[in-house]
Parts: sequence; C-alpha cells; structure tokens
Amino acid sequence: MRRGPRGGPGALEVRLARAERLLGEEVGAAHAPLSVLVAVLRHQQARAGVARVASRADDGAFPLLDVQGAAPSIVQELGLAITTLRAAVPPALDEAGDQLRALAPSESAAVVETWLDDVALVEPRLGFWVRVAAGPVLETGATGVAIPDEWKGAACPVCGGQPQASAIAEESGEFMAGSPRSLVCGRCAAWWPYPRVTCAVCGEDDPRLMESFIVEGQRSVRVDTCATCRGYIKTFDLRERGAVDLVPLVDDVATLALDVWAQQRGFSRSAPSLAGV
Repeated sequence: MRRGPRGGPGALEVRLARAERLLGEEVGAAHAPLSVLVAVLRHQQARAGVARVASRADDGAFPLLDVQGAAPSIVQELGLAITTLRAAVPPALDEAGDQLRALAPSESAAVVETWLDDVALVEPRLGFWVRVAAGPVLETGATGVAIPDEWKGAACPVCGGQPQASAIAEESGEFMAGSPRSLVCGRCAAWWPYPRVTCAVCGEDDPRLMESFIVEGQRSVRVDTCATCRGYIKTFDLRERGAVDLVPLVDDVATLALDVWAQQRGFSRSAPSLAGV
C-alpha cells in the first residue's frame, strides 16, 4: 500500500520532530536555519486550525483553495507571527518584521495578496513572514481537499504555490506502477504526482538537458538541474537506505550545501526554503 506524504498538510508534528532531531545533530552551517525552522514550526503548530480557507474544488477552479479569500485571516496572523518569533530570527528578518508591522492595514493586505498571487513579487524577507503566517491557514484547507488524478502541472493544485522539493516515494504497490515522483509545495505542504524526467520549473522533458548531482554517501538527496531554464530542485529519494526518517520540507533546510553547489553554477530555484535559499 502506498504511504501518505511525509510531513504533508497538517502534519506539523512530523516536521517539528524531524527538525528538532536534525538541530540536535547539526553543528555546521545549517544549525542556525534549522533553529529558525524549529521556532517557526512550533508557532505554526500552535496556530493550526485557528483560521480556515474555503475550498473551490466543487467549482472545478484552480487552485482548489480560495487563497485570495484567505488573505484577511493571514493578515491577522501576520502580526502575531512577528511578535512571537522576532527573537528567534536573524536581524535582517527582524527588521523586515518591523517594516510589516509599520504598514497600514490596507498595505499589509496588499503585501499578502501579492504574495498569494506570486511570491516572486514580494521582497524575500517580507515574504518569509507572510509564509510563516499563511502556513497554518493554507495547510488547514489543504487537509480537506483531494487532488484530481488528471492534474499534471508544476504549480500546486491546492494553493497555486511553486514546488519547494521533489520526492520519490516507496513503490506504490500497484502492478507496474513503480516508484512515483511527487512535487512538494512549500506553502501548503501538499504533494502531487509529477513525471520523473521533467523539469519542475519549466516543464522541459528532454533528458539530455537535465542532470543530477549526488553527494557521495548521501544518495537519498540530489539536485536536479535543467539546462533550458537554469532552474533546479532537490529530489529526496525515500527508497534509499537511511531515508526512513527523511521529511523533504525539513531536510531541504538541512542540505544547504547542495543549494550552494547549484547556485555557484548559475542555477536557481523557484521556491526557496525557510532558510532563504
């Protein structure tokens, strides 16, 4: 039987437990980002279910959630997130929080609405805070929707966000089905099927234009790059030995060395982790 997504929508306790474990083991460059992630996940777990977002699944609309309708709830969560977490974040993010708190309500709403439409249009440090505030709201909605089997797009069908990571799950158990690949949304934590040899950024499907980089001795995670768009995404292979506890949205933060490798070679990702890269 195919298992459910690790750390998927609403599974904040799974992500938090993994982040706390990695934080206790990490003494290198990923320690500070993991510390921030732990604080964020604790806050989001405390806020889970406080606000809800309506589903548009019955209307056949994309995305399946009424994300713009959730903007007022996210604006309300924004101030609380900044107040609660400001001592846990680096100075640059603390300053960005002050900028958001200084905005008029209509201006804060505009930032949130813009981020929901396209995260690339919001300055990344401000986007960090919107993402923290939006997570519990969008995840609560994501737990209640079913992704259509026919969905093949690279954007999240649930909230419209970009994939933060890719995962190859254990074999499905279905005859000739093999090991499916899923994309993982960084906004609502949804997982959805996506072709194995296709760029998650631009849709390129010529295998000659895509390469993978794997660190020796760490085969459970790799960087998949695309020569067409110069984009990349990390893929976590849950079939590999040592991957039994791996949680993509958390282990993405713990594998910053792979981001450095990719970005030094001119590749970029469409959806950064909570580490900011």
